Amino acid sequence: MSARDYTRFELAHNQLAAAIALYITNRDRLSAITLAGAADVILSQLVLRSGAPNFTDRMLEKEVEAGRTAITREIFGREINDMLFINQLKHFDDDAQEIIELDVDECALAAILKALANYVHMPEYKRDLVLAFKVWVKQNLDPQRYNIDCNPTWSPPPSAA
Repeated sequence: MSARDYTRFELAHNQLAAAIALYITNRDRLSAITLAGAADVILSQLVLRSGAPNFTDRMLEKEVEAGRTAITREIFGREINDMLFINQLKHFDDDAQEIIELDVDECALAAILKALANYVHMPEYKRDLVLAFKVWVKQNLDPQRYNIDCNPTWSPPPSAA
């Protein structure tokens, strides 16, 4: 087998596609979190290098507009990744607990969506991958719990929260 060159986008695309496949087939959602997180690290940097704000920047801007004290992109990005357990699934620090409690379905979905938010800002993104995932979401997720139509004015009913 011979070596070949891969662009960073190709690496991220393959990781994201694998994460989506693992998620929608319910084969290994823990690995889906890790793969989506790895893809997102690359995609975030590619978006920044293109001169555009990445997902973390856009979310931080909304948080500051809502009244949060400004913090760095790195700190906020770590907070998001910790909330999705991306970091905990990749690292085992000396002071870390041996048991992790998480909602693997929610974290896997959110990690994939976070990566997709950066993925679609790349000119070479594969529209078919995004559309296929969107179709799966519409057919399989509860519209009372998730904004499956991407309506900017949608909010979950009180009982779905």
